[in-house]
Amino acid sequence: MAIYSWHEIGDVPAAPGVYAWYYTPEITAFDLDRITSEIHELKADRGASAAKDAVRDFLDETVFRYFREQPYSAQLRGPLKPRYEGQIEHRPTLSESLLDRIVEEPARLATIRTVLEASAPNFASPIYIGMSERLRTRLAKHKALIERYGELPDPGGSEEEQRDHSFAKEVRARSIPPSRLFVVAKVISGPPGTYVDIENILNRIHYPLLGRN
Repeated sequence: MAIYSWHEIGDVPAAPGVYAWYYTPEITAFDLDRITSEIHELKADRGASAAKDAVRDFLDETVFRYFREQPYSAQLRGPLKPRYEGQIEHRPTLSESLLDRIVEEPARLATIRTVLEASAPNFASPIYIGMSERLRTRLAKHKALIERYGELPDPGGSEEEQRDHSFAKEVRARSIPPSRLFVVAKVISGPPGTYVDIENILNRIHYPLLGRN
């Protein structure tokens, strides 16, 4: 198992295996200083409730928006009952006690920032899991699609091409900075096609945010 940064994708072995993309959350020093000052000002001028709203919006903008699930299509029905159907939106929630602690002591955000930046992959879920007969080629294609998405025509036909384009589209749509992406890759030996079986199982264990389930 090896880890490759965005700029090291070309070093991935040209061998069969599985891989997982990760995104490392980022809170910049500028953003940290800005929200800390805003918390103190809001507490003094408008009270703790306004400061909590600012913290909630800040964490949604800098962290949670990159991990928001796409809407689910749902139906509710029963015998002799009205039928309901529509989209269910994912709304990340924060506990009130967490917000209270941050508003009371904004310096906590500095520690949160440090741990979040060190969280992937040890505490993070992969955002995409894939496999290939030639890992280097497949991952180089991912990288090129993300860099050039919008300049290329829609994929013609194969399921693999459609998945690759879909992944690149989601990365760009969420404004995920490519430089914050990295890959964990594992070369798989054994009977031909073993890497296909492993990828299938891993997807069903981890349910990556931008991958097929």
